[in-house]
Amino acid sequence: MPSHNVAVQREVYQALEREKRPGESFTRLFVRLLNQKGPLDEVTGSWGGAARSADRRWRRLRGRGERP
Repeated sequence: MPSHNVAVQREVYQALEREKRPGESFTRLFVRLLNQKGPLDEVTGSWGGAARSADRRWRRLRGRGERP
C-alpha cells in the first residue's frame, strides 16, 4: 500500500501523539478517529474551519465510496 507524508503544525502533531494508544500507528489512529460518530470537529477539538472543511470532504468521498 502506498504511503504519503503529511505536514502538520507542531501543536497538531503533539495533540495526535497524545491521542495515540500504545503501539498504535498514526494510520490506525486516523482510521479510529474518522470512524467515531459525529462531525470531525468534535473529534479534533477546536481546529475550526479546517476541521469542518475536512469533515465535508470526508463525507462527500465516503458517500461516493471513495477514500481520501
